[in-house]
Amino acid sequence: MNLHTYILIIVVFLFISCNDDETGSSIGTVNPLETQANILKGTWKLDQITGRNSIKELDPVTRDGVVVDIFKSMTLTISEGSAGGGSYSTLNTYDEEIWPSLGSWTFQNNDKNKILRSDNVSISILVEVIHNYAQPKVYTLRTSFTTASDSKDIKWVFNFIRECSSPFNQGC
Repeated sequence: MNLHTYILIIVVFLFISCNDDETGSSIGTVNPLETQANILKGTWKLDQITGRNSIKELDPVTRDGVVVDIFKSMTLTISEGSAGGGSYSTLNTYDEEIWPSLGSWTFQNNDKNKILRSDNVSISILVEVIHNYAQPKVYTLRTSFTTASDSKDIKWVFNFIRECSSPFNQGC
């Protein structure tokens, strides 16, 4: 056998003999629910969202597709978020039945894009980041859910934004 054959055999042997299970170390997997919960943490305000093709409604709040301005000073603060859920609070909410001032939430059916509030309202969410390295990073949060009023379902869409202090701040 020539030198190249010996080197090839040694390299193959090294790859086969390397096994993380024996050392007990393994690369951890990233839990998408944990990642989403970390992104959701913070104070969100209602604002018009522009420049995002995936968000159809650009206005801060719509009710059955019609713009509603009574929630314009509302803020949503999500805290204690984890894969198991967290808590939220709102300020300046117009209607406690639409957005209660306090509550908790969980990911519904382990879906990072669906949360269930403690008042049993199921909310579809879409979180995106507008990242311009010359400016602070801005997250958008689109929430849509249905409430009932006089036996009629009403579809609500709330578009929130949250600005980070620095474009490089991953934990904001």
